[in-house]
Amino acid sequence: HHAAVSSRLRENGAVERPRRGVTWPRRMGQGNSKADLADILVTLSQTDVSPEAHDFWDELWKLNTTPEDIFELIPPDDVRRLKNERPENLVTLFTQAVAQLCQIVHTPVPMYFGQALNCVRILTRILPFLLENEEDAFAERLCWSVEEEEAGGEEYEAAEPLARLVVHAAMHLLFLPGFTVDATAFEDESEGAESVAQSALWAAGIGGAEARPAQASSFDRNRVEVLRLLLSALCEPLYQSAEAYDPWRSRWLAVATARDVPNARLLFYSLLNVIFDYDPTGFGLPYGGALASEAPTQLVTAAAQLVIALLDFGEPASREPPSDEAGGPPPPRVNVFRELLAEISGPEAYELAFDGLARLLNNVHEALNTTLPGSLQQIECYQELLVLLWKLLEENPGFMPYLLRNCDVTRLVVPICFLQYQARRDPARVGLVHICTFLILKLSGERPFCVALNKPFTERLPVDLPLFTGSHADLVIITLHKMVVNGGDKLAALYNCFLTVICNLSPYAKTLSLVSSVKLVNLFELFTSPRFLYQAETNHVYVALLLEIFNNIIQYQYGGNPHLVYAIVRRKTVFEQLDKLTLPTAIANAKTTEPRPGPDALPVRTTHEERAETPATEDPPDAADDQQPPQTPQDHPVAAAAAATRSLSAARLAPRDDERRRVSHQEDEPPRLGARSAST
Repeated sequence: HHAAVSSRLRENGAVERPRRGVTWPRRMGQGNSKADLADILVTLSQTDVSPEAHDFWDELWKLNTTPEDIFELIPPDDVRRLKNERPENLVTLFTQAVAQLCQIVHTPVPMYFGQALNCVRILTRILPFLLENEEDAFAERLCWSVEEEEAGGEEYEAAEPLARLVVHAAMHLLFLPGFTVDATAFEDESEGAESVAQSALWAAGIGGAEARPAQASSFDRNRVEVLRLLLSALCEPLYQSAEAYDPWRSRWLAVATARDVPNARLLFYSLLNVIFDYDPTGFGLPYGGALASEAPTQLVTAAAQLVIALLDFGEPASREPPSDEAGGPPPPRVNVFRELLAEISGPEAYELAFDGLARLLNNVHEALNTTLPGSLQQIECYQELLVLLWKLLEENPGFMPYLLRNCDVTRLVVPICFLQYQARRDPARVGLVHICTFLILKLSGERPFCVALNKPFTERLPVDLPLFTGSHADLVIITLHKMVVNGGDKLAALYNCFLTVICNLSPYAKTLSLVSSVKLVNLFELFTSPRFLYQAETNHVYVALLLEIFNNIIQYQYGGNPHLVYAIVRRKTVFEQLDKLTLPTAIANAKTTEPRPGPDALPVRTTHEERAETPATEDPPDAADDQQPPQTPQDHPVAAAAAATRSLSAARLAPRDDERRRVSHQEDEPPRLGARSAST
């Protein structure tokens, strides 16, 4: 196969023929594998080495290396230089590494496992630099060209692109007896496509609740390296811009998620079980994680990254793939891992998923809130876990109903609020804020979730949130208030989502604390201020949502929320000004509130009366809390904003005499408020 690829590359002018009779420095066999590897790499960069130089290539594959050695001695610039100046050497290096892996898969002899790891490490290092340019003709021919030969009317058996061979070989290596699973793992394998060899699972759980797989640190280390190879092979979408991103474009992912991929079900169940079964507390003792091996932690991180990469390809099963340019029926595109995710069912599987996700997500703030600093190991893959939770909620039809009916959803609310708040001012983590917001937004559209938020909140999070005594609904409101008044500039697009979440839970909030009640009225004063209200045509929507929040609480939970009613009465001037708003007044206000360069501080009441409303345990207001939300300067659509706010001011802010009673959930269930779609 290497000869065919090399021939095609030479015919197309991609490489030059190597010079024969070259020599290279020989220091190999002296016991210093790192120095020998350095010599081999120097030779590859300076001299054309023939594929027939078997001694040279055998020495490379038999070296005793580590992943750190490979990454240290093969910097990115050297890979790019080798591709440009010595492409024939790169062709030989790539094809021989793939051939070695395929050979080891077919004949898994333990004495060659070291060579397999060398091949895996080298492929992991060079693959990202082959995929960084979609228009690279050299990488296209090397990875995807196929030499078709006919023998007896049938295609030659080995006529497969190297890209497909790499992916399939890696899938086989992940369950190679003696290498990544026990040597006897497949001896009792049952027949049937829907069943898996339970002894080959990496951990008990989905697909094998009573499985007892063999555990060994060597297995975990080998799994991590092969998973990293797969991640390198599937990194193609990282080089696509957000505007040009196509979920169906990557051919590497298409191969990895096709129905004929080896061990798909076994791999998917193993990845999920490893994630959900992981316990970061080590041996249950302080600093127990420092005594345990790093391999399980690395395995969980790599598993979470790979499962998200596989699930991100294509569209959910409920959506139709795009049709071709001719307008015909859509091509038969599938993602076998999305199908497997949708097939997960049963209370045991759902409970395992919820317990695992809740335990790991809560670990992030628990590790920062210990008496002994650093005594609890903190996971690093919490962003991947949030995406996995989103995938389960979106694409598995039974997970959300089970979650809302049988699980304590507040175990998910606390870490989501913590992560959201912690990342609010970091521009590099704005994606984390988005996924947290969308998760809360999706869940808030369900009545059981909103009712569950009335559970008392008794934890202390390691963040500077105001101290309060209340429920999880208070935690959500206070967190979202901070996101508005103390968040980064890039969070302005999420204001609508923040207020929609509060609006969804408002009919079910039995008793809001004094702190969260004051924060809600502060938001109303902020969004009705002329400087903010007239800056954009759609800013009046925030006022509409806040009025709806107040109306929901007063109508359905009046008796249990005296703090909010009191806060509204104390700020009645703000509501009266909105009620008296007219078009001439709006125009006059707009002329006197023209935006000026630089941050404009929004005046906030700091009277003794307001300070009396704030509990003594609340943090003193800082300058950041009083700042105006970032807005893009625009022409002031005064007429539209004034008309909209005038109509909104007619909304009822207190119940009529015949409604002046507390309406409980049992007596009069509030209308169901559907959450906004996260995609909007």
